[in-house]
Amino acid sequence: MPLLITDLDNTLYDWVTFFALSFRSLVEALVEDIGVDREKLLDEFKVIHQMHGDSEYPFAALELPSVRAKYGDKGTEELKNAIDHAFHAFNKTRKMHLKLYDFVETTLATLRNADVIVVGHTEAMAVNGFFRLKHLGIARYFRRLYALEGRDFKPGFDDRLNDDFIRLVPRVERKPNPRLVHDICESEGVEPADTWYVGDSLTRDIGMAKAAGVHAVWARYGTQYDGELWNSLVRITHWTAEDVTREAELRRACRGVEPDFTIDSFAEILPLMRIG
Repeated sequence: MPLLITDLDNTLYDWVTFFALSFRSLVEALVEDIGVDREKLLDEFKVIHQMHGDSEYPFAALELPSVRAKYGDKGTEELKNAIDHAFHAFNKTRKMHLKLYDFVETTLATLRNADVIVVGHTEAMAVNGFFRLKHLGIARYFRRLYALEGRDFKPGFDDRLNDDFIRLVPRVERKPNPRLVHDICESEGVEPADTWYVGDSLTRDIGMAKAAGVHAVWARYGTQYDGELWNSLVRITHWTAEDVTREAELRRACRGVEPDFTIDSFAEILPLMRIG
């Protein structure tokens, strides 16, 4: 029985676009509500993101010095209510832009009907990765989700899934770690030769998959987004100077790495796996 390990962000949906636009809505609402300079807020967000090691954390707004200065010593729930307009703006924009790429759901359904084991592997925190699978209605197509350990995750927080659905990945084991791919294969009972890995990052997904000896499929379509939106995320990234250096080293190490296959639609995985 073959195994498909799929990245989530910018492989199943356009994370860069939906999150950058949602975060922009959050910030603009805060600027309007508390009357603080936008760049000042972005600087504060970056500090909080680095403290938590995660940029995908809208509730960082509750910890911003400017918000605390505006609302004094309000408790957490009172503070949430005070800036609810900003959270509402974030959620409204996310709902509008968090959509599956074309043919993702039909392809996942075809894979399931063909008895392919499908698991997700993401650099997102478990709570965020699972939220998106659930929100997009595709969790049922996955046997398991491998996601980073982090704040706010409680095993079994969704009663429709058993605790074994989500496997937490320690941060020290994050991409690109070929050993983790081997661990996934072993856990799912499939040999690397019968495993396919699809992702949008040549550095973090394809380089790792090639090193692990599985079929490496580059989702080229996931790299097609507005560069300005990416720059807006870099502006508030949780990456430290050490992270930036590590990324540069990874890029150098993966220079010249070629995927086994390149696809411009998630559906193209089917003929590669000789399905359908």
